[in-house]
Amino acid sequence: MSVTVIKANGERETYSEAKIRASASRVGVPEDVQNDMVADIHSKLYDGITTREIFDIIKAYLHSKDMPHYASKYNLKKALSEIGPSGYPFEQYTALLLEAIGYSCKTNQIVQGSCVSHEIDVEAVKDDRTWFIEAKFHKNPTQRTDVKVTLYIHARYEDIVDAWKGGNTGSWIVTNTRFSGDAIDYARCRDIRITSWGYPKGEGIMDLIERTGLHPVTMLDSLTKEDKERLLAAKVVVCRELLEGDNAALLPEASRASVMREVKQVCGKSPQ
Repeated sequence: MSVTVIKANGERETYSEAKIRASASRVGVPEDVQNDMVADIHSKLYDGITTREIFDIIKAYLHSKDMPHYASKYNLKKALSEIGPSGYPFEQYTALLLEAIGYSCKTNQIVQGSCVSHEIDVEAVKDDRTWFIEAKFHKNPTQRTDVKVTLYIHARYEDIVDAWKGGNTGSWIVTNTRFSGDAIDYARCRDIRITSWGYPKGEGIMDLIERTGLHPVTMLDSLTKEDKERLLAAKVVVCRELLEGDNAALLPEASRASVMREVKQVCGKSPQ
């Protein structure tokens, strides 16, 4: 019998073990652990279960197996929504990710177009090509970047390239959530590069984070809301920065050891 799952946006879909295993593989959960985890989920499934409830089952299971670092990685989507705009601007985090894969980046640049000047969130250069990037941040993890954004970005890009004298260019939109279907179709039609939570396949923002190891501190289960705000205010944005210098001193002494154990596991370091 098939089981209907209710997604965060209210949509319904049939429960898929393949999706559970794909997400588990993405965060690095070993296959033998996946087998037991899937069995645990199956024992608690019911028709109309929410994705939130399934997520909570997964997290509880991983914590029960003393694998909190895998549970933390399931927090990634929500963690991105906690980065900005007040704590640490999303455009700066985008630049951080791109610099880790070979781009030279500048944030918040003013570029003169043929008609008016434009503020560019990230100007990224690689292989003699300059990309004008809109870093579209959404506080709500379920909100999608719609076609109006791609229409605007295309119009802005047209004005910029009319006046640009610096060689090859490209237009790019990066978002922490997803794009609507119309936004994707328009971007393809107008040759706008787009990067979202799971798009393009294997090259989405979640893939970039796993590839670069630049996991945001906001994903750590052992941090309180106040801890996260304190770290972001001090510009400690990614987990591995807590292993550098005196940054760990920003953590409360009572919870420091448990937080650092989780950090080391997320970063692939052996806990001391």
